[in-house]
Amino acid sequence: MKRTHLKLSVMMFIEWFIWGAWFVPLWQYLNKLGFSPSEIAWSYSSTAIAAILSPVLVGVIADRYFAAQKVLGWLLLAGGVLMGFIALQTEFSTFFPLLVVYAITYMPTVALTNSIAFANINDTEKDFPRIRVLGTLGWIASGLVIGFVLPPLLGMGNISDTSQPLWITAIASFALGIYSFWLPDTPAKGKGPVDIKALFGLNALGLLKDRSFAIFALCSFLFCMPLAFYYQFANGYLTQVGLPNATGWMTLGQVSEIFAMLALPFLLKRFGIKKVLMLGFITAAIRYVFFIYGGTADVWAYSMLFLGILLHGVSYDFYFVTGYIYVDKKAPTHMRTAAQGLITLICQGLGSFIGNWLGGRAMTTFALSTPKNGMTFDWFAVWGVGAIMVAGVMLLFLLFFRERSKTITPVSLSASS
Repeated sequence: MKRTHLKLSVMMFIEWFIWGAWFVPLWQYLNKLGFSPSEIAWSYSSTAIAAILSPVLVGVIADRYFAAQKVLGWLLLAGGVLMGFIALQTEFSTFFPLLVVYAITYMPTVALTNSIAFANINDTEKDFPRIRVLGTLGWIASGLVIGFVLPPLLGMGNISDTSQPLWITAIASFALGIYSFWLPDTPAKGKGPVDIKALFGLNALGLLKDRSFAIFALCSFLFCMPLAFYYQFANGYLTQVGLPNATGWMTLGQVSEIFAMLALPFLLKRFGIKKVLMLGFITAAIRYVFFIYGGTADVWAYSMLFLGILLHGVSYDFYFVTGYIYVDKKAPTHMRTAAQGLITLICQGLGSFIGNWLGGRAMTTFALSTPKNGMTFDWFAVWGVGAIMVAGVMLLFLLFFRERSKTITPVSLSASS
């Protein structure tokens, strides 16, 4: 079992290294290329578009037809090829379509890696956080490599505004694609006749009949909208207020994730799902409040910037990692991969897509000027809107989520329901 856990941990490390390597510095690169606010917003929406189109379908394929680790391997190899082509593009007309196709190969792997891990561990609440924390370390490693390690080695002050992160992503994708074929075998579990609902993953929608799960899904959808502001704006914001090597410093958010992840088993056992999810909302709102007042040049303001970055990781773990565990426990065994795919569609898909669109509107609405070195904005307004949105979703969750027991009972659904 220890060897299996090690394999799964390495899988998580590279999986999240891949995403962090290109996603975090993308704003700087596209801003330098001269992309417009709407073009930057659409580029960030690529993962959301992919999450809408692909994870549930691929999840059903992994549930019913092919071993999950083989589906994972082929998707990552294809993604490595595509990212190499993307790194050569400098015009939105070619960059964006290729990025969407790449994202269609990558986004299903988030649900697949979760499902592979869940299928090969004994104690979900105890073992999964310990394995998933390596994903956090992978994201940290990507930021450190791009923000601090490679620039001096390449004789450059900054590589976040170049195509280098895209090439690093391509290499990492190839590495995990090959490695995936040596992961623990996770065969398809689904049985019985195939109908249209099963083919398109609509079986997992039956989980929404449960009120607790439906409220969780709705709040996750809404929460991803203000969360998209962080991913889209934070790197550019920190750079413009004078924080050097922002890509590297943003890894502090993942450092705090490690401690939050390791604390999750205790917190879930002691307080239950609802209170831990509430902590995710609270820390997210406080993060944006810190950003609102952290844009000045004094020491206390910089301290608030760092505290805001640290709270991002805490918020992510308390809400989304807890959410992965909640979904796994609520879903029947035969559709757990499809259920993970469904929540990925709702969060990284629909919620993030609308969030990135709102971010594009915010860039246009709150733009102050467009100097030669890129756009600048009314950051007080940007983070203020984000904080208000989080507070609204938190109130909705507090009022209507009713998980009466710390022991979660799976939703009773037949294979063809």
